[in-house]
Formats: sequence, C-alpha cells, structure tokens
Amino acid sequence: MPKPTFLNLEERKRKRITYAFLREFAVRSYDEASLTVVVKQLGIAKGSVYQYFDDKLDLFLYLIGECARVKQDYIASIKREDYPDYWSYFRELFKRGCQFDAENPLQSHFLHNLTQNLNSPSIKNIFDEMMSQTVAAFEQMVEQEVQAGLFRPDVPVKTMGFLLYKIGVSIQEQLEVTGAINPAESIENNQSVYQGKKEILLQTVDEYIRLARGAFDRNEAPSAFGISPVGETS
Repeated sequence: MPKPTFLNLEERKRKRITYAFLREFAVRSYDEASLTVVVKQLGIAKGSVYQYFDDKLDLFLYLIGECARVKQDYIASIKREDYPDYWSYFRELFKRGCQFDAENPLQSHFLHNLTQNLNSPSIKNIFDEMMSQTVAAFEQMVEQEVQAGLFRPDVPVKTMGFLLYKIGVSIQEQLEVTGAINPAESIENNQSVYQGKKEILLQTVDEYIRLARGAFDRNEAPSAFGISPVGETS
C-alpha cells in the first residue's frame, strides 16, 4: 500500500503520478512496464517512487485497488434480486461498465489490460490467486441460481462458474479480435476503450446471453439431460 509520503501529497500531484503509471501499465505488461520511463515523463527522481511505494509490485497493487474501487462504485447498487433472471442482471453489469468506461477512460484501459499484466511471469502467483478468487465469485453466483431453481443442477457448479467467467472475458476478446474495439489506438487518442462502441458491445452481450441461456438455464436445458422445465414434472 502507498506510504504516508504519497498519501500526504497534494491531490493534484497524487493524481498526476497515479494517472501516469495507470497509462504505463495499460499499454504494457507488468514485466515490460518501466518506472524509469514514467518518472522521466513526470520529471521526478526515480527514488521518489520508493518514497511513495515499497516497490513496483506495491505500486501495481495500489493501482489495481484504486481502479477496482472506482468501478465498484458503479456496480455496487446493482442487486441480483432486482432482476427477473440472472441474464438481465448480467447485461446491466455491462451497461454500468460502459458508464464507468466513459467517465474513467484510463482506469478502464488499465483494467482491460489487467489479464495481460497479471500473466507476467514474475507475478504469476498473484495472477493465480486473483483468478482463483474471481472464479470462486462466479461459482457462488451459479450456486445461488441453482438453489433458486433457475440454473440446471446436472452440471457441476465449478464447471458452470468457470464457463460463466469465460463468457465475460470472451465478449471483450471477440470485440478486440474482430476490430470492433482497438484499445491501443484508443488510448493513444485519449479515448475510452468502448467510446462509440456501446451499442455493439451490448449487442454482443445479447448474442452471448442467447447462447448461454441454453447452456445454463434449467427451463432451457435439453430433455436428454432428464430435466423438466420449472413448474413441470417429468
């Protein structure tokens, strides 16, 4: 976590330093990101960074926490019980994500690049830990839907949880691979990841939801699995 010397900086200087490092980690992996390059851009001594943070990893973890905190402010009010099914809730998460992206472009770019960052060999242990926590959260979501009788019970929660996690990742990957979004170009132009792309993002989300319903929903599950739609008996 940041040292008091960083927290005691005037807000404008603290934000300038934070944004400079967010940008560096948004365009490069953790191992490739250079503190030297950033401090030159900022016009400060490299030693100053170590007065503010223990090391590069401490700085990186601070950035993750700050971006996660900002995004959480956008989605914290979304409650599953306010939506008729999981998929309408799932779609709303992406809509709020678009708002976060538009209003916090640099933080959005950082989080978009986070998987590549965490895949850096020198911090693989952190990647493994965060991945485990993320997948566990999706497993918990699945378990709740199964218990409510909305998701099929014949496939292990662990399998469905991991697939649910990958659906979210795949939506972003598809948009990037197909050229619908170009994060590298967007950040160079000081644009957000999804600027002007909200419609195609939500259209893609809807397409994945149509596929996912057949795989997850109890009342959509094929009769070959021996599952009757909710409200019917075998």
